[in-house]
Formats: sequence, structure tokens, C-alpha cells
Amino acid sequence: MPALIIENDKIKEAVQTIIDLGGDGILKCVQCGACSAVCPGVKAGFPVLCRLLIRKILNGQMEETIEEVSTWGCQSCNRCTEICPQGVRPQEVVFAYRRYQANDLALSTSAFGPQMSLYQVGHAVTTEATAENRKKVGLDPVPPTALNNAQAQKEIQTLLDNSPMADLGIF
Repeated sequence: MPALIIENDKIKEAVQTIIDLGGDGILKCVQCGACSAVCPGVKAGFPVLCRLLIRKILNGQMEETIEEVSTWGCQSCNRCTEICPQGVRPQEVVFAYRRYQANDLALSTSAFGPQMSLYQVGHAVTTEATAENRKKVGLDPVPPTALNNAQAQKEIQTLLDNSPMADLGIF
């Protein structure tokens, strides 16, 4: 196994990039792994989420992980943020890294479907079964979110139209 060469300039640049993109808690991480222990994405087989992604960023390995698809496995459940004892807000770090990837147009093809769904209905993940499952437990088939709020959907579309994602032409 080749040795990891730590370059201070790369580390500073990586950390500042993530902070600038919204992951400003990254320096609080002590690598305890609580975030990864509760992450459904890690359990589903996306190993470079939360703790490992943060470690790679803190090692200055941004370029080496730009093609990593694990970040697109995050389903925004926010469990990592709720359990983090250091206040890192790992989900914000993951999303900052996604922004870094999107700015470089390094997107997983698995990200296109959720992005298109987000643009069209205001939710990244929706299925045909969602409405039926909600009805079965006595809920309105349409959740009280952007799905039934035309103004919120328009705002989401405006944000996406003005993001690097629009350059991909998937909307």
C-alpha cells in the first residue's frame, strides 16, 4: 500500500474549500465515527460518507476523491448531525463536498434521477409507493412539503436553474 503524503497546502485548500461551500464544522471532527455508525448510506454500501469523507478532506485528498459516488448516497436523513458529539454537522460537510463535485461537474449518474425529481416535484426521492404507503397509515398521500406548494417548487427550480447543475442540461 502506498504511503499517504500529507501536503499542508493541499489540506488548507481542501478545508477552506469545504468551509466556503457550507461545511464550516469540519475542523471540529475528532473522527469518533458516530456519524458513520448511524448513516443509512454507509449501511447501504456507500463507504465514503461522513467520517471517512471528512478524514479524506482533512488529509487534503479532494482531487483523489472527486469521482467518489458515496456522497450521492446521502439521503439527507440528518442522523449524523443529530448524533455528532462535536457539532460538526456532517451532513453539511457531505453537501459541501457535493457542491465541490458539482462545481467540477463530477457527478454520479445515480445523482441525475434524484436531481431531476427535486427539480420537478421538490423532493429528491419519491416513489410510486410513497402515496400508497402514506394513505395506509392515515396520512395525506401528498406530504405537506414542496410537493404541494407551487411557490416552493418554483423557488427550488430557480435555485437549480442558477446552479452548476443547470450546466449539465438534465432539467
